[in-house]
Amino acid sequence: MTRTLRPTVQVRDSGVQTPALDRALALLEFVSAHSEGVTQADIRKGLEFSANLVFRLTKALVTHGYVDREEPGPRFVLSRKLLTLAQPKREERSLVQLAWEPMRWLRDATQESAHVGVRSGFECIVLDRVVGPHPFKCYVEAGAHGPLHAGAPGKVMLAFLPPDELQATLRRLPLEALTPHTITSRAEFAKHLAEVRRQGYALDLGETVEGHHCLGAPVFDADERPLAAIWITAPTPRLSAADGKRLAPHVIKAAHLLTQALR
Repeated sequence: MTRTLRPTVQVRDSGVQTPALDRALALLEFVSAHSEGVTQADIRKGLEFSANLVFRLTKALVTHGYVDREEPGPRFVLSRKLLTLAQPKREERSLVQLAWEPMRWLRDATQESAHVGVRSGFECIVLDRVVGPHPFKCYVEAGAHGPLHAGAPGKVMLAFLPPDELQATLRRLPLEALTPHTITSRAEFAKHLAEVRRQGYALDLGETVEGHHCLGAPVFDADERPLAAIWITAPTPRLSAADGKRLAPHVIKAAHLLTQALR
């Protein structure tokens, strides 16, 4: 059976005569677009690279830790090194390392999976998670990303931006309808973010994926800017609007613990 690959990633010429780097970055983007992993044959087809070039680039990226080689296949997947490099640090401890204790506390307090993530452009990137104890678990893998406007973590990182910056961001923010519950009106979304800021937390009640709810709170840097978010995820029956109101103090406390750890 032939596997369908995502649309081809284009090699972009940086204009500064670095063709090897341009191709290596294109390869990383191609691997990133296929979370299930890609083979060398997939890369040759998707990027129209020669077999020799694919062999050399994948070997170099594996050696430097940016790509992992998984069997059978072999298949190549992104490692967590890029996520690690992008994280804020305090005294040589990364954001994820500092978040482990607050996330474990939140998991135990709510009995749901706890996550930490940061903003990247118009998306939220999951950095790590602590899986809850329920037999039916609901969590998002590290490295996953989703639109800011539909998920609780994205909403809190937007809501607590300085007003001028928030307005400028909202003018450019895509408001794609992912489910019937996604807010797609700019005026309505701005009003919704004002309420998020007032209450200190945000809910996603099936706005990203139907049946999947989340509850998040913001993590701040030393200048009181939203740096990250902590949140829990649960299926609809375990996280209604009423449950969100009841559990919000726990999520806010976990976010505060991480904020304090970063200072």
